[in-house]
Amino acid sequence: MRFVFTFLAVNVLLFLIWCAIVFGQVGGATKSSQWVFDAYEKKSAIAKSIKEKKIIIVAGSNALFGIDSKMLSKAFDQPVVNYGVNAGVLLPYTLYKAKEVISKGDTVLIPLEYPMYNYKGMPNSQMIDYIFARDFEAFYSLTIKEQFHMLWDITITRVYDGYKAGESKAVTAGLYGAHNIDEFGDQKNTKLKDRSDWLKNELNSLEANHYGKDFDKSSLGFEYLKEFVSWCENKGAKCVFTPSTLMYFETYKTNKVERYFYENLADTVRSFGWEFVGIPYEYMYNKEFYYNTDYHLGDGARRTRTQKMIFDLKQADILGLKPTKEPL
Repeated sequence: MRFVFTFLAVNVLLFLIWCAIVFGQVGGATKSSQWVFDAYEKKSAIAKSIKEKKIIIVAGSNALFGIDSKMLSKAFDQPVVNYGVNAGVLLPYTLYKAKEVISKGDTVLIPLEYPMYNYKGMPNSQMIDYIFARDFEAFYSLTIKEQFHMLWDITITRVYDGYKAGESKAVTAGLYGAHNIDEFGDQKNTKLKDRSDWLKNELNSLEANHYGKDFDKSSLGFEYLKEFVSWCENKGAKCVFTPSTLMYFETYKTNKVERYFYENLADTVRSFGWEFVGIPYEYMYNKEFYYNTDYHLGDGARRTRTQKMIFDLKQADILGLKPTKEPL
C-alpha cells in the first residue's frame, strides 16, 4: 500500500513539475503560430471597424479560400467579414475567437468543415501550439479533459520552441498569412493557372476522408455549438449553418456510412432547433476546382460556390437576407 501511495505521489509531483515547465513558456510567440495570428489580427480589425450589422462567416480555411465575400456583400447589401482562418485550431477555438467580433444584429454564417462536428475533446498540435503561444485565456474556456490533454500532449520540442521564441514578426511571403488576405478577409492569389507543381502534387496526393464513421450527435462538438448558438442569440445575432465545400470522391455516395453522414447532417443540425441551409453534396466539386487541398477552392470555383450560397439563402428566405440583385 505504501508503495502504491509513493508511486502515485511521485507521479503527481512529476506532473506538477511538468505543468510548471509548460506554463513557463506561455506567450512564447512561436513561428508555427504566426500566420494564423496575423490572419486573425487582420480579420478582427476589419470586423471591429464595421459599426453596422454585418454578415460574419465563421469556419476554417474552406471559408478563407472558398467564399467571395465581396459578391456576398453586394448581393445582400451588407458588410461581410470572412472570419475563416484554419480548421486546424479546431472547433472550440474557432468559436471562442468568433465571439470577439460578433455584435447585435449580425448574421453568422457557419460553413464548418465536417470534422468539426465530430470534435471529441482531443486538442491537436496546432490548437495546443496556438493557444499556448498566442491566446492563453482560451485555455480556461476548455473542459478539464481538454486542459489535461493540452498539458499532457504538448511535446518537449514544442515546449522548447516556446522558450526560444523571439519577437513576433509578421509573415510577409508564401501562401498563408495576412499579406494574402483582402479587405473582406478572403484569400488572394489562388488562380489555378499560377499553382506550383508542389501545390498540384499536394492536391493529387489526397484521398477520401471518412467523417461518417466518427459522426456522433452527442459529441463534444455539438455541445460547443449549443453554447455558441445560445451565446449568439443572447447577443442578438442569428446563426445559420451552411455546407462546407469539399472535394468530391465517389465513396461519399457509395459508402453507406459516409452517405448517411452527408444526407443527414442538415437534419441533425435542425434537430437542435438551428437553421441549416443547403445540401452538402451540392457544395462538393471535382478536383480541378481545388487549389491545393480538398477544402481550398481556386478563384473561379469560389465564385461558383458563393453564388450557390446566395441562391440557397434566398430560397430559404430567412433572416431577411434577400439579395438586392442576382450575383454576377
